[in-house]
Amino acid sequence: MAIAVSMDTHAADGDAAVQRALQTAISRPAPAQVDASAVEALSFRRDPAVSARVQQETIQAFGRNPQQAADLEKVIGSGEMLGEFDKILRRYGYDPTNLGDVLAAHLLISWEVVNDRDSRQSPDGQRAVRRQLIGPLAAIPEVAAMSDAAKQAQAERTAYLTMVSALTYQTMKRDGNRQGLQSLSAGVRQGLQGNGVDLQRVSLGDGGLVAR
Repeated sequence: MAIAVSMDTHAADGDAAVQRALQTAISRPAPAQVDASAVEALSFRRDPAVSARVQQETIQAFGRNPQQAADLEKVIGSGEMLGEFDKILRRYGYDPTNLGDVLAAHLLISWEVVNDRDSRQSPDGQRAVRRQLIGPLAAIPEVAAMSDAAKQAQAERTAYLTMVSALTYQTMKRDGNRQGLQSLSAGVRQGLQGNGVDLQRVSLGDGGLVAR
């Protein structure tokens, strides 16, 4: 499954700017702190109506038959999957209502899937990834101009894509499905390569995810 981060509320120029921000983020270790205004620019308030719309879009996208749709309704429509994503972010020290933090978690979890690694071995690195991404992302005019609803929708779409990838990874690992893991890894890697980030060429350390 290819997982791609794309600011699909914007034109191609905005997408190119996001790609540059991602590339900038991993080109150097995280700063010691991030500007409060950058954090504020990426924060949003959740609207239940937006959440409901994104839930249904996600169920329709992944539910290829009635049984799959029913299963997804249980974990997505119930709020269970997004709630689990929120718990993961809080363990990282992230804010699930901040687009930068959500995209940072997406990068971090995707790195785990691509490299079959556990980021819990580097808690300082986990916390650093958000500091890498927030500044470059908030500096993009198209992103800074996003409404709360647009930021929320983008964040929640990314959350579901990330969780589907992570849960698939966990299931395949538990079942010893090596071929499936290789295919999943390749798909997730390809998705981020579309944004100019090759997760097989990135290491996690105290400074975050940094290109080797």
